[in-house]
Amino acid sequence: MAREAGKILQARFGRPISIEYKDKNQLDPVTEVDKACQTYLAEEINRRFPSHGILGEEELGESKNSEKPNETGDANERDEPAPDFVWVLDPLDGTTNYLNGLPVYACSIGILHRGRLVVGALYIPWPGVDGGFVLHCRLGGGCFADGEPVSVYHSERPVGNRLAGLPGSFAHAMRFGPEIKGHSGEPRTTGSIAYELAMTASGVMQYAIFGAPRMWDMAGGALAVQEAGGTVMARLPGTKAWRPLDSLFPTWDEKVPSMKELRRWVAPLVAGNRQVAPLLASNLKPQFHPIVKVERLVRKAVNRLSKVGRTSG
Repeated sequence: MAREAGKILQARFGRPISIEYKDKNQLDPVTEVDKACQTYLAEEINRRFPSHGILGEEELGESKNSEKPNETGDANERDEPAPDFVWVLDPLDGTTNYLNGLPVYACSIGILHRGRLVVGALYIPWPGVDGGFVLHCRLGGGCFADGEPVSVYHSERPVGNRLAGLPGSFAHAMRFGPEIKGHSGEPRTTGSIAYELAMTASGVMQYAIFGAPRMWDMAGGALAVQEAGGTVMARLPGTKAWRPLDSLFPTWDEKVPSMKELRRWVAPLVAGNRQVAPLLASNLKPQFHPIVKVERLVRKAVNRLSKVGRTSG
């Protein structure tokens, strides 16, 4: 299914296509190719696994029959409990790259079973006879690029001349602690979370950091990293500590989330080998800018003066 979806993407790459935008600033595009890919995947899933749920990045309209999924297979996402198996789809991650003719994108498929990632498949464009490969994995079964096993890059610490995936906002929002600062590797921002996870699983990138990926961005690639011998550190919603990613919803057995809750899922991630990913997560610090510091100092001074004034009075 990932390979067939990749053929849809390949066939339209570099050609004029219709575009819509999800936001007023026209920074979040969705194309007819996104929709065609998701429609194809949803139809295949519904045909093979009619009892499974589907969570796709694109919301493409509801069925007239409110008891059934919509035409693309997405649940209506009311407050009903999610089914045990949920397919998480990003038909085209890296849409802006795709639209601008940059072949750095992915089609990502991940399957959750009661909140845990159990299967992943990603179509990745790549030089070669077929123009791409499928990175695929299953829980406990390893990770493969087509038929070849892949592995994360192994090192005890970040390596200076190896690639590292960082979000474009990293310098503004985050910084490394002294243990990592100056030794973090060669930073790259690709514009596709799924692609960077695939590159991390394949050992092309030594690690990748993501500030706020949605479930469809990471579901296929996160399991690929884990099955390629790596780890994914996550700070799940409602928690402050970084922990190895196990279940996306640790409380699933106590209270099954709704599809709406699945759609709202977001969490920062650090993906890499089993030594580097925890080291990076423990050394990530929020970035404080001078203006913010000045504002805080001014507020503190005003509060002190107010207290002094009340005491004097």
